[in-house]
Amino acid sequence: MKKMLALFLTLSLALGMLAGCGGNDKEETKAPESKAETAGEAKESTAAETAGQEPSGSQTGEGKTYNFYGIYKMGGTYFDGEAASIEARIAEKAKEYGFAYKWNYVINDMDPEKCLTQVDTAIADKADAIFICVPDQTMSQSVVEKCEAAGIPVVACDDGLIDDAGNKIAPWFGIDAYNIGYAAGEWMADYAVENKLLEDESTAVLYATMDTVSSCVPRTDGEKQAWQDKLGDALSDRTYFSDSDGTVQKAYDAATSVISAHPEIKNWLVMTACGNCAQGAAAALENAGLDQTSCVIAMGAYDITDQWKEGNLLSIRAASHYSGEMVGDAAAEAVAEYVANGTELPKEYATPAVICTPDNWKEVTGWE
Repeated sequence: MKKMLALFLTLSLALGMLAGCGGNDKEETKAPESKAETAGEAKESTAAETAGQEPSGSQTGEGKTYNFYGIYKMGGTYFDGEAASIEARIAEKAKEYGFAYKWNYVINDMDPEKCLTQVDTAIADKADAIFICVPDQTMSQSVVEKCEAAGIPVVACDDGLIDDAGNKIAPWFGIDAYNIGYAAGEWMADYAVENKLLEDESTAVLYATMDTVSSCVPRTDGEKQAWQDKLGDALSDRTYFSDSDGTVQKAYDAATSVISAHPEIKNWLVMTACGNCAQGAAAALENAGLDQTSCVIAMGAYDITDQWKEGNLLSIRAASHYSGEMVGDAAAEAVAEYVANGTELPKEYATPAVICTPDNWKEVTGWE
């Protein structure tokens, strides 16, 4: 079992993360591999006078070429899929409005300095708009100031661009963090009741959190509130927290520390802030021999469904499903309308989520 665990952790780290935060999920159409994913270089696509559809001739963007940048803190299934969705929507708008475009997708591997360099490169390349998910939200002000000085619109995807008080300072597209957390908390509360775990003194609650990422904090807040609304202060004397940066390894280490400190607990009810938090916690439970009696709900179904297909990490008994494709699609639609027609960018857009399990995930997600 330990050899399998070591192999799983190695593969998980090699494949990269999630956070929306990020979290960590799977798209219906995976983005093709590119230099952007492996070396942080720009992936450029150009759509000229696209075939099969005549432009209407009434749009201000007709005949122009727009230069778009997607600057992301990491690659992986969720973010690559989101970026692919942005490009796909831009291509559709290019056909509709008769403009050409270039799409540059770059990854900075959680390196703030590299991210700022990529922003500078986009500005020097006269970008018409920048989609960004920053590796560190404390750099938000610097990013926004650079873009404002250059007159380039910037929209935050997944992790907001925020000020010191946590207020958004640029248009934001992401998931409805609090409500997807609330849905997960409701599901876990029902699971505890249905399995008669509240009266068992060997049962405890564990929140696997990501307190340094603003988009993840509301997920945990929603989970906690849903539990309280349904069960009051049940298990409040046996509630613990394991905070991490959202990587599988750190989530595993943090969960292992809590689990090891409480050998009296045999049934862990784990609510998480992202998919990697869930995978790390599930691996820690497996290593402790508690995966059969414990329950983890993942925040995001990406990669979790792959684990279910392979018969792995079965302590993850449910996941909230939300789509990076929806985030990317909405962000690209808004930006394309802005550059082509001057339509005002919305201040924020949030996607919803639904709960899926090993029994119904294909129906819920539409994946195979």
